[in-house]
Amino acid sequence: MRKIIHIGIQSQMNGSSYQDTQNQRTYFTLSVFSIGHVITMKIKMKYWLMVFLACVMLQPVHALSIDKSLPEGKIRIHIPDQPDTQCTAVLLGVGTAMSASGYDKLTNAINQHGHIVVILDHAPGKLMKTDAGKFAALAQRIKDDLLNWMSDTPCNGIQHWIMGGHSAGGQAAQNAVANNTGLADGIFSIDPYNGKDTDRVSVPAMYWGFNKTTCFVTADDAAKETYKRSDDRRAFYQVNSKYSWGPCGYSPKYFHCSFCDGHCPACTNCKTTPDHFFVDVANSVDRFIQHGFSASWSHANMTFNSTTPYRLFMDHEQP
Repeated sequence: MRKIIHIGIQSQMNGSSYQDTQNQRTYFTLSVFSIGHVITMKIKMKYWLMVFLACVMLQPVHALSIDKSLPEGKIRIHIPDQPDTQCTAVLLGVGTAMSASGYDKLTNAINQHGHIVVILDHAPGKLMKTDAGKFAALAQRIKDDLLNWMSDTPCNGIQHWIMGGHSAGGQAAQNAVANNTGLADGIFSIDPYNGKDTDRVSVPAMYWGFNKTTCFVTADDAAKETYKRSDDRRAFYQVNSKYSWGPCGYSPKYFHCSFCDGHCPACTNCKTTPDHFFVDVANSVDRFIQHGFSASWSHANMTFNSTTPYRLFMDHEQP
């Protein structure tokens, strides 16, 4: 067997066949592109099908996504491969200058736990996303029609509506939930912007934020402050930003725009967010859904092994 290793940046498979006239055998040449390398092999015809099936099984699984343009805004719905009949829907408002297509990595990680995710852009084409009224209107439209849009899936009911957002979208979601009783069963927000301008909420709430100010979002006035404005069960995962030298100079490994696929306009560390960051955030979302509405709510149940360095604050604990 001939093996050649190169550097690869994508995941795909292709092959071609040729006839060995001397040995009267048909061979396929197979190139497998995976993260970090490319392997080219000469394979006998009878083994081709087994190799092909194995490579297909190793390809990443992508959930279904549906884009919709509505009078209230634009959304991208991410549906897991095998949703439950009674689902949880996580609605996240986009951050400043972001769009509904900018959070696929995070939503795909949450989908792996079987939860539906809807990314909301309640102010398409506009820089600012802090309008709580527009967020509430779009969220209500989704609540009214989501099951109809998903009529060909096993999900026939929503058990919990979790709402929140990133940055400015997190501020909009906090105020929308605070001022619209019954809009959401719980809150999940990722580093909401300007917490001092948010109202108090009385539903279970979970936030992710950072121990350092990044992207001009003050650490003490983002997730940390919004966590303090939650009057029900609450959890705050505070990430250690971990500064180091890189292509953008001395910059954080984890920061305000790490949640976005390609970071935010004018805010990046010139590196790709590690996949484990999205996995860790998704694990916390799943734990919040499991324990946030039951007697199993506890610090132990909300703690998990994480590659991302965090400190967890809950309920009476002050960051």
